[in-house]
Amino acid sequence: MKHLIKAHHGDVQIKMVESLPQNAVKVKNKPLAYGEVSGHVHVLTGNVELFEIEGKTFAVVGNDGARMQHVKENILTPKCMTEVKELPIADHKSILLPPGTYEIGIQKQYNPYEKVFKKVID
Repeated sequence: MKHLIKAHHGDVQIKMVESLPQNAVKVKNKPLAYGEVSGHVHVLTGNVELFEIEGKTFAVVGNDGARMQHVKENILTPKCMTEVKELPIADHKSILLPPGTYEIGIQKQYNPYEKVFKKVID
């Protein structure tokens, strides 16, 4: 059985999956999560393509790999989005992802008083 990667990067969850859902639509690479106050973002840089389907985000990482990074949004440029090199760290160290397909999620927490799940605030 193939070992699948599971990781957390702040409030972003990363899980390697066997394949991309058939009808997933390619979207422009963009931040995956935004800091509510800080101006920081979680973003994948490097050899990566993002896809979305039914409210879920998937990343296909090519042979050169990709890096999940937590950086200040104002340093992002089109060039740095295509490079695997580590950018100046905002809070969390980066994670290097090997080639493969990943499902990306945002951690949620259950509020038993309101009986609802809420997005974790970074």
